[in-house]
Amino acid sequence: MKTYWFLLLLLLVALTAHACTIVSGTDRLGQTWAMNNEDFFHTYANYVNVYPATDQHTLGYLTLTFGAPEGSIQGGSNEAGVFFDLNALPPQPYKLRRGRKPFPYGSMLVYLLQRCASVPQFLALWDKYYLPEMGNVQLHLADKYGNLAVITPDTIVRAKKQLVSTNFNVCDTGPGKASCWRYPITQRLLATGGISHANLVQIAAATSWREFTTTLYTNIHNLSTGDSWFYLAEDYQTPWQTNIHTLLKGGRRSFLLASKFPRNASLHLTRLLTRSGDTSAVTYFLQISRFSAPQKESMLRLAFLHQFYIEHTFDQAARLFALWAQYVAANPRLDPTEVQFTKAEVLATQGENAAAIGVLQAVRQPSWKTTALLASLQGQDPPIVRLQLAGFPAAQAVVVEVKGDYQFYRFLQPTPQGWVLPLQTTRKELKYCYYVAGKRVLDPTQPRLEKQETVKGDLAPFNVWRL
Repeated sequence: MKTYWFLLLLLLVALTAHACTIVSGTDRLGQTWAMNNEDFFHTYANYVNVYPATDQHTLGYLTLTFGAPEGSIQGGSNEAGVFFDLNALPPQPYKLRRGRKPFPYGSMLVYLLQRCASVPQFLALWDKYYLPEMGNVQLHLADKYGNLAVITPDTIVRAKKQLVSTNFNVCDTGPGKASCWRYPITQRLLATGGISHANLVQIAAATSWREFTTTLYTNIHNLSTGDSWFYLAEDYQTPWQTNIHTLLKGGRRSFLLASKFPRNASLHLTRLLTRSGDTSAVTYFLQISRFSAPQKESMLRLAFLHQFYIEHTFDQAARLFALWAQYVAANPRLDPTEVQFTKAEVLATQGENAAAIGVLQAVRQPSWKTTALLASLQGQDPPIVRLQLAGFPAAQAVVVEVKGDYQFYRFLQPTPQGWVLPLQTTRKELKYCYYVAGKRVLDPTQPRLEKQETVKGDLAPFNVWRL
């Protein structure tokens, strides 16, 4: 049973972490549009990367990445009016690769942007080749000629007028489609408002997560004109508007998407906290502002999530959590159990394990996360791996982050020899690191792997335990 819950944990984390809503279609004027909500754990470390054409045989293009310009490509578009983005899917057989060869010319997604002037041109590659990394994702495509497609692990779906994809296989007619709350909202709004910039903004706002998984940004593209609109951090009032041809004229460069939003309220709040080191400036900002309670909840939640799960500045995050708790009731989408789970995590990072255990024991509707964290704090899990870290006798807490288990910390217990954590896992290879007083720490006595992608999207070393 415990193995079942652990596998379920990994599946749910993977799906929540990469939830996206993607819409493409043609408007009444015959122009093609595409929209993407990029949903993940909140971070401002999202990059726009501009790649001008290198010669007469290539196309200029843009990519969007997490953490660093060289991070995994999340989506992109090119100057010929081709767009793509990705949806994560539950694990499933990759039937489409049967009878095909792995694409041999580098990244197939970069090839799409750099070499393909239409969706059919890219789809023709699939007569011979397949994308090796595509087992648990689907690829949503659109071009300025109105060609729309989704490549799933088992087939290719083509359309002309409209196409919607979220986090189920678009060929699915079962419970996956029915359980996605974003899909019926999108279909209803498309039925009443069709394809237009205004309606795509409405769809983006209506399907924004606004929970512990958030919509990092929304990108909307008129593929016929090259115009693009970006929206940051659940704010659909103040876009950054640009054009791909204008961006390409500026040459090769990468920049933080957040740099284009100097007046974004949640970003400003995060900067206030970073500069002041405490919440006094944040509290004053909230008092004098004219933001509504839901807006204050949003900006505090986003700032907290960024500090706690991405930057690992646990002391600042704990102060933010106390402020955010005052506005939690303003967000009906929040799961009370998830709020209590997060409160327990915050307490544990401050060394208040007894209080964290009390919070978890008082949860009215326990979840797999609250049950797992409670067992970990109480040392009740039968260990398969025993993590140990020597030293740090004055630390109030030692946190371990397992690569892939995002938004789920584990906490070592103090011993006379250092810190220890009995850990249950079904993995054959466990990549992990520690945080002490908000600083990343590796165990010098254990093997390590260099240049591993982190939750932030950048590269860093991890300890590794091979079973």
